[in-house]
Amino acid sequence: MQEILHQISSIDGVIGSSLFNEQGRILAHACPPLLDITQLGKAAMSVLDCVHGLQISQSVHGLDLRYAEGRIIVRALPGAFLCVPCAKNANLSMVHITLNLAMRKLEQALVKTPAASPALGSPVSADEGMQLRIAHLKKSDASNSFDQLGMIAVSQSTAKQISDFFGKATKKVKVTTANGGGGTFPIMIINDVELQYESALVVGPGIEKKLKVSEGDMAMISQA
Repeated sequence: MQEILHQISSIDGVIGSSLFNEQGRILAHACPPLLDITQLGKAAMSVLDCVHGLQISQSVHGLDLRYAEGRIIVRALPGAFLCVPCAKNANLSMVHITLNLAMRKLEQALVKTPAASPALGSPVSADEGMQLRIAHLKKSDASNSFDQLGMIAVSQSTAKQISDFFGKATKKVKVTTANGGGGTFPIMIINDVELQYESALVVGPGIEKKLKVSEGDMAMISQA
């Protein structure tokens, strides 16, 4: 799902893309750090107000909201919506072609994703902590190096989400998973130029085994 959104966001003139459910929860996103999870959630609720008012899910497949400096394209999916903000110079032909292809893949991905899954990067409760997805670095040598140090990694924007949630910068977190895995790990911050690791815990193979997870699974973090 994340890879599909990154493909959409890589189109010239596309600012980012996000996928949210019918309750406004962000399921996945590929947006610059300027658009954090809180802002995306507010945007999702505004779009849902329009969707419910116009009964879009019952009549048309989406919205094209036009502004002086750009537009926001919204496509309806079963139980979810895709939101794509674009600059005014965006190549709309390429955007629509890519979206038509992406919609089929996203529908398949949503079928595999439980409807009740919490939003990426969102708190489940003040006591439980914050839920993030598991991801791998593309370069295995770098992944193995911090894996050997017993560390997990996050992007700069994800580190900010974590510090905002806990109210302070956190150098170490406790990680638990639904499969019974867990541990306490120091955090390494990585430079995520291509925005591949937003709202994610980047782990190496050793820690992945300890957490009993695979890429794309969810993990809960709390203060160590």
